[in-house]
Amino acid sequence: MLSASKSLASSRASMTKRSPSQFTSTFRNSYSSKKFYSTEQQQGQQGGEGAKKPFSFTRFIFKLGFLTAGIYGTAATAALIYEPLQDPYIEYFPYGEKVMDNIDYTWKHRQEIINFDYSNYYQNKYTQFADSINNTASKLGLENYINIQHKGFEATPITDSTKIELNNQQEKKNIQSEKDSKFIVLSNSDSTTPQLNKIILPLISIKSDDSNINSLVSNLNHLITEFNNSKTNENSAKLIIDKINSNLSSLSNIFNKKEKTSNLDSNLNSNLILNEKLDSIKQKFEQEKTILISKLTKTAEKTKLDLELKHKEILIKEISEIQKTMKLQYDNKLKKSELDLIEKFDQTVTSKIESERNNKLKDLENLSKRIDKIEEFELQLSKVATSYTTFKEVRKSISKIRELLNSNISSNIRGENLVNEINNLKLLTKPLNNELINVTIDSLPSNKEFLINGGVLTQSQILTRWELLAPELRSVSLLPENPGILGYASSKFFSKFLWSKSGVPIKNVGSENEILGNDVESVISRVNNYLQKNQIDNAVEEVTQLKGVARELANDWLVDTRRKLEVQFLVDLLSTEVNISA
Repeated sequence: MLSASKSLASSRASMTKRSPSQFTSTFRNSYSSKKFYSTEQQQGQQGGEGAKKPFSFTRFIFKLGFLTAGIYGTAATAALIYEPLQDPYIEYFPYGEKVMDNIDYTWKHRQEIINFDYSNYYQNKYTQFADSINNTASKLGLENYINIQHKGFEATPITDSTKIELNNQQEKKNIQSEKDSKFIVLSNSDSTTPQLNKIILPLISIKSDDSNINSLVSNLNHLITEFNNSKTNENSAKLIIDKINSNLSSLSNIFNKKEKTSNLDSNLNSNLILNEKLDSIKQKFEQEKTILISKLTKTAEKTKLDLELKHKEILIKEISEIQKTMKLQYDNKLKKSELDLIEKFDQTVTSKIESERNNKLKDLENLSKRIDKIEEFELQLSKVATSYTTFKEVRKSISKIRELLNSNISSNIRGENLVNEINNLKLLTKPLNNELINVTIDSLPSNKEFLINGGVLTQSQILTRWELLAPELRSVSLLPENPGILGYASSKFFSKFLWSKSGVPIKNVGSENEILGNDVESVISRVNNYLQKNQIDNAVEEVTQLKGVARELANDWLVDTRRKLEVQFLVDLLSTEVNISA
């Protein structure tokens, strides 16, 4: 570790001591060698154009990567443009969702990416890297990292044209230097005359704790100011520079002695510091070693306990599984022995039966055939008996429904009783599998309708409702087609002067079916006659002939009466079908 750090420090120092000209020369040499190698390689390739090119793994990897990138990119853009392609793209392309998100992000933030300052970004990264190296060097006790600018060297390839240009530039420089050497600038010349090749040296600004260095710097600055203030040419400047060099050589001899002593002191100090650091590192290592040993012992104990617990659990599970398997094996053996015994018993019984059949029970087969016939006859009788009983029950339920329909006793539970009887009839007719019966039962009004309307109207309810409806029909009998308030009032007033009709309806002489009198009063009289004779269907037919307001008033009576007629018709149909099938 220490040797590596020393070599790193020495390499840094050597890099800083080099001049830029040395860097450029080394870079040009390396560039010319690379160019020579590349030209030789091109010549070798031109000479061997006839031969096949060898397989290049890097070229294959580059082509494969370029192809996959193109496929991924085109597929991702297509999926972003057309949404139904997103699900198959994510499903069949690995890392497809991430690629699609990256493309979407770059497209949405394309202006920010274009305007991004990459040079500043890489400069910050470079400074962060240099700071991290400085921190590590300071921790190790090494000198600070020297920040070398991240610029590099620009090299131009040497060709015939560049050689000519360089030679021209060198010749121009030589001519200019010859011209400058011919002119001599006098010290006492006027201010109006131009001063040629005036050299102004910058002052030296070095701060040091050493008094010798400070005195040297002050002497040098004094000489530089005198040189800058004096009107001299290049020859006089050379004399001053020679004096400065002599002063510097004398000072360097003085400082060489001090450097030797300082180097010895620095080496001793560095050795002491290294020894102290080694001791501190050893102490830290020992402390970390003890901490690691304690942690390892604790973890080993924990793992030991965990392994013991796991081993116990595994043993308990294995023992329980072994017990289960043994129980199952024991049960299987018992069952097998039972089956073997049963088979043996069956064999002995069959052998004995065969022997008895051959001897005593010869007519046993005939008896079994006769018994089978008796069983079939018994089954037929049972079917007939069950059908008879079912038909009997069906007839009873139909008669109960008829009693409920024909009874004149009104009650609140009339609708519930009718619904119960219809449900009972459905249960009784279900095993008969008769389509006509099932269709007629389904054609009956729903249970909800029966419960809302209280079943069906009795004969007395139909008569009383008609008697209540007849005066209203008389009051609207004289209404015109589009009556108003005056029409209703006049019809009600003049209807009181009408005479009520009665008697048997009179048929027309020309046709037997036509009946005389289509007015409301004639219809009311005929309906009264039919209701007294219990001919509800004829009464309903007469009421349907009414028109206008009279028909609207009689609509509720018609609906309730028709419901009763429909139920009666369906019940009669059920009774006839049951009688035929029975």
